[in-house]
Amino acid sequence: MDINSDEKNEKDYTNQSDAIGKFTGFFLFRNLINKYNNAKDAPDEERKQIKKYGVMSVILALISIGISLSCLFSTFMDFQFFGFSYVLMLLVYILGGIIICFILAIYSFVFAVMQVRLNRKAVGIFGIIFSVIGIITSLSLIFFLIF
Repeated sequence: MDINSDEKNEKDYTNQSDAIGKFTGFFLFRNLINKYNNAKDAPDEERKQIKKYGVMSVILALISIGISLSCLFSTFMDFQFFGFSYVLMLLVYILGGIIICFILAIYSFVFAVMQVRLNRKAVGIFGIIFSVIGIITSLSLIFFLIF
């Protein structure tokens, strides 16, 4: 058995896993962490100019807040849904208002923390504030769904 062939097979395996990692990188945070580590190791001048994590955090948090507030306001409306339409609205309310908004708020919080740890820009602080508001609004929907 040749040692070079083992190294070649190992390199082929890592190349395949990297292609898979690039495809699913957003959901698994693999590429995100690699890019963050590269930005963290960048020179101080470049690192201080990076604001993309904070901007992504604010955008995701505002989407989360908007969706959850629209679902929250729709609960206060005096709509009378009966039968199938009530079940459909309840399903949309649970999936869209609670689960998706909560996931967006968690992603937003992660991006905001990354921004604050990277260079303490104000956009990272706003991202943390908005993501916490997004988490609170999506959790308040559970309260209003129960009562």
